[in-house]
Formats: sequence, C-alpha cells, structure tokens
Amino acid sequence: EPKLISYITSKFGSKSDMMYAENLWNDIISDMLPRFKEAGALRQVVTQVWNQEGSFILGNLWEYSDEKAFIACQELFREAEAEMSKRADIANIITPSRGIILRDVHL
Repeated sequence: EPKLISYITSKFGSKSDMMYAENLWNDIISDMLPRFKEAGALRQVVTQVWNQEGSFILGNLWEYSDEKAFIACQELFREAEAEMSKRADIANIITPSRGIILRDVHL
C-alpha cells in the first residue's frame, strides 16, 4: 500500500510541445522503471488536464511505499530531468505537490 504520493503538473505553451515532451519523458522514464520500482515507487499515472480550456497541461502522479522510497526516487528524477534537458529545450511551468495518504477508498 502506498504511503506517499507526488503530483506534478507541467504546463506547456502548445499542444505539440506538450505531446513531444510527454513522448520524450516516457522514453526516458520507461528505461528507468525497474530502478524506480527497486527504489520503492509503486505506481505512475500520466494524465492530460482537460478542464482548463486553451491550456496544455500534463499531470504525473507517483505513489511511493514510504518516505525512504520517495527520497530514493528523487535522485532518479534528477537523472531523468538531466537527460530530458540534454535532449530538448521545451519551456514549461512545473508545479509539484506532495501528499501523505490519509484515506484511500477503493470502490
């Protein structure tokens, strides 16, 4: 069961920038998923925000087994972000949120 989550939104200037960044990030992260799992990440969900007309926003939700897993994954994210910077220069505004799960209702 996850204990912590992070939800990061990335806002882009155009749909093409958003889609290019999502595909590039997926290429980078896909190769690293076994390392994220080993570090304690439990799940990743990628969303496209649709309720803000004229905006191009991706959301990334990550679930972690505990605080140690979250910290271990931060090093992997820095590595992935460095690789992303090498491959492309896409302007975006990143807003990170972190949370402790208080209630998790499965219907």
